[in-house]
Amino acid sequence: MAMQVKRLQDGSETWSKKTGDCTSAEIKYLVIDATSKAGAVQAVLSGAPETYGNLPFKEVRVDSYENGNLELSAVYAKDEEIGGGDYSNVDEEATESFDCGGGTKHMTHAISQKRVYGGSDDDAGSGIGWNGKSGSEAEFSGVDVPCADMRETYTKAISRNKATSTAYKRQVAALVGKVNSARFKGWEPGEIMFLGCSYSTPSKGANKVTLTYNFRIMPNEKNAVVAGHSCGPKKGFEYIWARSKVVNDTTTNKPKVNTESIYLSVVCEIANFNALGL
Repeated sequence: MAMQVKRLQDGSETWSKKTGDCTSAEIKYLVIDATSKAGAVQAVLSGAPETYGNLPFKEVRVDSYENGNLELSAVYAKDEEIGGGDYSNVDEEATESFDCGGGTKHMTHAISQKRVYGGSDDDAGSGIGWNGKSGSEAEFSGVDVPCADMRETYTKAISRNKATSTAYKRQVAALVGKVNSARFKGWEPGEIMFLGCSYSTPSKGANKVTLTYNFRIMPNEKNAVVAGHSCGPKKGFEYIWARSKVVNDTTTNKPKVNTESIYLSVVCEIANFNALGL
């Protein structure tokens, strides 16, 4: 017996409260004596109307399948904007998670340092782990000290067309490794770095994608101190370092480490994170 395709009735409709428009709809079909599920789906794909009102034909959903008889739905929905459009009608509020673990930072120069045992044959100044040698042979092994390693994660569902577009991927990649230029999520400028985002989604059928955005936090310092010297304010991801020189003390004629200069280096670019839409 030949396969029969019957249109049952117009199915469910979804109407937007915001716009007053019909945003999605379904038409129910019954396929009798199908030789295969794929053949029945193809029959509805080719036979269903291209539009339902002003809604384009998007896909076919199989609702039931038994003994060669299938109930299917032709699904109609508005196309979502791609590229630089307004996605406020499809985006959802972000959820937040926070983690504060233990990290380390390497220091070759102390905030302050004094000799507590031994003679006065040499003076390490502020150098940590100095090998006692001068000139090119002088080395400072330093020490790893504990510090807070704070991370925040924001999860948000946005339009699949937006998330999977090359334009949005480029936009996200351009912000990775940059630090906030303005106050962001309660953190002052310079305190939060974007580490990138990730998502996983079916290649077809999904209207939204849930993205996870990762950030690292390093608090600003009002007055950074190195080797007993006040260096003024330091932003979280700025880098402060000292240059030392081993000289002979003219009084004792013994090696002595002098901290000759301290530098505050900007090593990360800044950016406005508002483009992430969080």
